[in-house]
Amino acid sequence: MPSPTGAGPAPRPLSADPAAGRTADRTVSAPERADTAARSVRELFAGRALGVPGTLLGAPAHPRPRSRTAPWHYWWQAHLLDALVDAALRRRDEPARAEEIRRDAHRLLRGITLRSGGRVTQNSYYDDMAWLLLAVGRLAALDRELTGRADVACLDAGRALLARIERGHTADLGGGVFWNTRHDVKNTASSAPAALAFVRTHRTEQARAVLGWLQENLWDPGRRVFHDGLILVAAGSGSEVTRRDERLFSYNSGPVLGALLELADAPGTGTDDRARLLGTAADVVAGAAEAYGRPAQGRRVLTTHGGGDGGLFSGILARYLAQAARHPDLAETARRTAAELVTGTADALWAGRREAEPATAPGGGGAPSARTGGAVAVFSPDPAQPAGQAQRPGAPVELSTQVQAWTVLEAATRLERPWTGAGAGGSAER
Repeated sequence: MPSPTGAGPAPRPLSADPAAGRTADRTVSAPERADTAARSVRELFAGRALGVPGTLLGAPAHPRPRSRTAPWHYWWQAHLLDALVDAALRRRDEPARAEEIRRDAHRLLRGITLRSGGRVTQNSYYDDMAWLLLAVGRLAALDRELTGRADVACLDAGRALLARIERGHTADLGGGVFWNTRHDVKNTASSAPAALAFVRTHRTEQARAVLGWLQENLWDPGRRVFHDGLILVAAGSGSEVTRRDERLFSYNSGPVLGALLELADAPGTGTDDRARLLGTAADVVAGAAEAYGRPAQGRRVLTTHGGGDGGLFSGILARYLAQAARHPDLAETARRTAAELVTGTADALWAGRREAEPATAPGGGGAPSARTGGAVAVFSPDPAQPAGQAQRPGAPVELSTQVQAWTVLEAATRLERPWTGAGAGGSAER
């Protein structure tokens, strides 16, 4: 994401016609679709953090809010960082381009640090920090793959985030990870990415404990999904009164699925335990398909959760469904179901996009694709509806929904790549 300079013309207005500027879908490969999403996010949202050179942040919306008090969405930036790592991995057969994207990812990490007041841990939510820890870990692995060593700032950020998240993993309410520093809610939103982070940092016993807590307290065995959380209603005299938040959100299944798969492949996991973990992972895929899948235009697509924070939820699930679809030892039915949800959602998002010509401002992106014409695209927040219907023309487009689409399109490209091996941690592919 080269930093825009502010010079040059803006992108042309996005067409209200969902078919405008469309290239026949079957002529555009999955990597080209992902390139279009990456270029579009770069052109529409990328800028410097607080105007500081050498940094990047994604604006919360396009057009950019004029107010200097625009909301700060730390965890949206974490998923933007994950998408940059995805793009660098996809382009690693082009070393110069992969290196350019890797450097942009580090600019984004610097931007997040700066915007957070100089410390990545300047945040009240453990789930936000867990998402950034997962992205930073993948970035460190990408560094090692492309340069032979991890960046010191990246490693320092990872250590600080891990130490902070471990503070949220306590015996209160029976285990799990608190949602925020008020320590009044423990939920799937924080416990699931924390469990995955624990697997990737070789804290497998902590990961097992968190997964066990989730299964005991928030797992719905009939629907095979996770409820949102446990709320502390009252405490005192050695007792705690809690209420379960019964809401269901698609992203809660995603990192649990990733943690189960990676714990199954972790060194020291026995044969029987591995089979149990993979069996539970298959159940999570089946439950997610039933709870969050729906037919749309002849495809099976993921249900989404609108805009705002919810604009990221199903993109997160798609990331881990792609991981499940590529795991050679997961049950074939689960792999097929996971793949169908990812590709169906990607196809629907691509078919429903609306386009404009790219900006010609310096730093507006790389060479345009011969097949897409370099068009800037806006993707629908709902794959069951074209963007022209789901988003009122002229209304601001939120970063969260576009990073979600980019994440789904990157996930679809990974289904075309071979499995790269087992083992917890150490791989940017995850």
